[in-house]
Amino acid sequence: MMKWCCLIVFIFCTIGVSKGGKKCLASNGKCGEKNVSCNETFGPEWTYNGKCCSGRPCCKLLKAPCVPETCPIGFKLLSNQTSSANCYSMSNGKTAASWDTARAICAQTDGAYMWRPNTEQEAKAVLIELNSPGNVLDVWTGANDIDYDGNYLFAGDNSPFSLNNLPFGEASTVDPHSSCAVKLHTVGGASWYWEIVPCSSTAGYYICEYKLRVCP
Repeated sequence: MMKWCCLIVFIFCTIGVSKGGKKCLASNGKCGEKNVSCNETFGPEWTYNGKCCSGRPCCKLLKAPCVPETCPIGFKLLSNQTSSANCYSMSNGKTAASWDTARAICAQTDGAYMWRPNTEQEAKAVLIELNSPGNVLDVWTGANDIDYDGNYLFAGDNSPFSLNNLPFGEASTVDPHSSCAVKLHTVGGASWYWEIVPCSSTAGYYICEYKLRVCP
């Protein structure tokens, strides 16, 4: 008796799948729950794709097509991408800018953020690629404490920054009155100093960074 019941259920399900116009195979999706939408069951990228047996929806995962990106206008890749595969843009240095001004300008390019120097190799490569002038240079980075809570984070990914755990170089000036943002000061690309200063103070240059979303 049990075998006959199972057989009847199997036949019913097979007919139910076919009546929906699309068989719910691996290529078409998978069965959801009755009276529950596909995105509620599986997530926001799932959509209705016909019927399974017993009135259940056949759900299909629809992902946006992967489109390879290039750098935004005004940004460029490093010639040697072993240092970094991101895109960079540097101010022209004609007018010194405050940290807030620099952040606002970087944000005008959707997805861009103020520079996060991860290694000395990257910092040297970026400054060379962007034709940074002069032997002595001060550049705004994305590291900041605009909340004035004592915790410094990099704008963009909110990763922590600490003078006690620098990615490279040495700690330099710390303004005790209005600590807010971090400059990277370099002498000929040989010596590097991190300076914590008020956001209202200015730096000769700032760098915007953009992370490419590359298709697998």
